[in-house]
Amino acid sequence: MMRMLAILLLMLAAQGIAAQAQDRSPVEADRLYHEVGDQLFCICGCRENLLTCSHNTCSAKDEERAYLRELSQNSKFDAAAIKQGMAQRFGNEVLQVQQASSLYPILAFSGIVLVAAFATGFWVITRREAPSEEPPEVTVDPEMEARIANELKELD
Repeated sequence: MMRMLAILLLMLAAQGIAAQAQDRSPVEADRLYHEVGDQLFCICGCRENLLTCSHNTCSAKDEERAYLRELSQNSKFDAAAIKQGMAQRFGNEVLQVQQASSLYPILAFSGIVLVAAFATGFWVITRREAPSEEPPEVTVDPEMEARIANELKELD
């Protein structure tokens, strides 16, 4: 009951505000309409973008678009206030990623895991073994050295 009363008061306030100063230029209002409309969903259940909902029998998109147009023409509302007004009137389903969504922590955790995996891979690939303290012994065959010495003498 309280929610219905709040929605009714919000609708009356929005209509009163819309009836007042609508001095935003048509170009700016259209730009804001498309900017915010691209960030909202149709609430008919199709989960398509509000401005591109293609359902023929969808009655929600017309009401949503009309209200969005009304809010975007009012110079008192910026993009955030328009989204807030749409969410208050039609519910959080109009928001693509709801503010109370668990998507943000999942994205943050995935980013941390991805950075840690990259750092580990980089460390493994670039890691070099420490040089040994003593160079390995080279064994020289004395017969081979004698042959090389004889051939060098013959060349001179």
